[in-house]
Amino acid sequence: MKKRIAQKECKETSMVEKIVQIDHITKKYKECTVLDDVSLSIRIGDVIGLVGGNGAGKTTLMRAIAGSIPVDSGEIIFSGERRTQDVGTLIENPNIYTDMSGIENLRYFGRLFGVEDETVYESLLQQMGLAEAGKKLVGRYSLGMKQRLGIAVAMLGDPRLLILDEPLNGLDVQGMQDLEERLLAMHENRSIGILISSHVIGELVKLCNRYLVMDHGRICMEYTREELLQQAGSEEAVENYIITRFQKSM
Repeated sequence: MKKRIAQKECKETSMVEKIVQIDHITKKYKECTVLDDVSLSIRIGDVIGLVGGNGAGKTTLMRAIAGSIPVDSGEIIFSGERRTQDVGTLIENPNIYTDMSGIENLRYFGRLFGVEDETVYESLLQQMGLAEAGKKLVGRYSLGMKQRLGIAVAMLGDPRLLILDEPLNGLDVQGMQDLEERLLAMHENRSIGILISSHVIGELVKLCNRYLVMDHGRICMEYTREELLQQAGSEEAVENYIITRFQKSM
């Protein structure tokens, strides 16, 4: 029987190691506030679904946590000392070369991370279901395969936090299922936290154990999986429940 991340208990206690603490961060572009007093913590074992429409601030928050953009105020505090190595990212499009094979991409980016071990590359391809496609040109990959290779690249530095920006977007049902299963298996076998975004919460309902809903740069709703299912009544009702709650809060 396949294990699911959502079935794993996410214990918000001092016994669970915190990866990063985000305290009251704000980010503006000219006069537009894109992150407005955002606070959250991410711990080992968390699989956090970050949900919101276009322009809600999801990608900006992810970039801020990854350290690729500065914030105007607030703090982002990692528990370790290797911030850049502690975070693996797949933000917007996979950072891969289509004129190279899958394993050639891993070798290229592996050198940048200081990882030059063929067994690591082969293991990541295996974990992402790309073992047989590793020697094929990435230009011949399906979108789902490219997404999975992008995640393999993100995991090269053995990060404790994996940040995925709408990785399910554009995938067909089979592609979504394949990627979800690979993420579930990876989470089972590694001590990591995952932050994954989508504009559709229904895509994440089987995958996550915490959910954050963003709007206009703020986190406006937060649930554990148990809370969300209890209040919505079923997995199928989650989407309508969130939409109704959001409309009532307007």
